[in-house]
Amino acid sequence: TLVTPADALAEGFVPGEDLEVVIKCDVWPEISWKDVEGKEKPYVGLTGKYKRKPFDQARFDAALRDLTERYARLEPYSDESQVLTTGDACNVNMVGYLADADGGKGEKLPDAASGDNVEVILGTGRYMEGLVEGI
Repeated sequence: TLVTPADALAEGFVPGEDLEVVIKCDVWPEISWKDVEGKEKPYVGLTGKYKRKPFDQARFDAALRDLTERYARLEPYSDESQVLTTGDACNVNMVGYLADADGGKGEKLPDAASGDNVEVILGTGRYMEGLVEGI
């Protein structure tokens, strides 16, 4: 992503003079240089510098875990009596209700908390309290 707007870069561009371009990127860009006849390296004189944030192993692990879960290929158990465990996915039809003062079934929640054939991945901290335990 350009930090300086392209219009401002174009206005300040003077052929033959240095041009400073500041970009932010999540991954290293792949740059394709145009061939310039008679020049082996058309980018001669190009310099650059960058600031790299320190590597954060915890953030990396969390992102990798998220991608793994998001793009996991699910396969059904061949034995329908198989007991589900943490990390397993299941499809459920559900209707959500608030708990009343006694802990019983209270008022129905909005439809956003209900649905048919909703995929639920069993694990703590993903859904409202008690959902996974109830399944």
